[in-house]
Amino acid sequence: MNYNIYILIGFIVVPIGIAIAYYKDYKQDKSEFKKSIRTVGKGLLNGIILLLIIGGLKILSEFVIPLNKNHGIEFNTEREKLGIPKIGENWKISDYESGQFEIYWWKPQPRNGHFKKIIEYGLLDSKTETDYYQNEKIKGTFAWSRFDFQDKQFEYFIEKPNENKISISEKGKIKYEKPTETLKVSKTEFEKYIND
Repeated sequence: MNYNIYILIGFIVVPIGIAIAYYKDYKQDKSEFKKSIRTVGKGLLNGIILLLIIGGLKILSEFVIPLNKNHGIEFNTEREKLGIPKIGENWKISDYESGQFEIYWWKPQPRNGHFKKIIEYGLLDSKTETDYYQNEKIKGTFAWSRFDFQDKQFEYFIEKPNENKISISEKGKIKYEKPTETLKVSKTEFEKYIND
């Protein structure tokens, strides 16, 4: 069914119907009609002002929130104190991936070793920093460390190819596993991966 025709008819018929209704109302009582037009006009004006205020606050919030977003290269001295990997001098922010509450830093090619950092923000300050590593000697694997600013603690992960791509479920059916598996590892295992 072609709804475009009905929509087009609606755009023509509805305004004509409203105009006829207002004309009949105007003929009945001109002073009452003028009062109602003023009331509708005030309501419309208040609605437009409210929309402008809400839109302005939304745009302003994108610039102001988070309140402290100063965790770029100049934050490297603080990173050293906390034991967080630093951002290299030639690293760039990815505007495509970054948003209001997260910033992606990328190392230029070749991307071996420490190659990416993601900083996540809350309303007031940064929440986490995640650093990604790739070891060219161990193909198909990645490792990352996540520092939580509230707890002041690290977590370490390694993603590697899944050796068990096919398994049998409890019901005896063949089950296809994800091509990679993510493991939470100790700091020692993580450092072994990035230093090999």
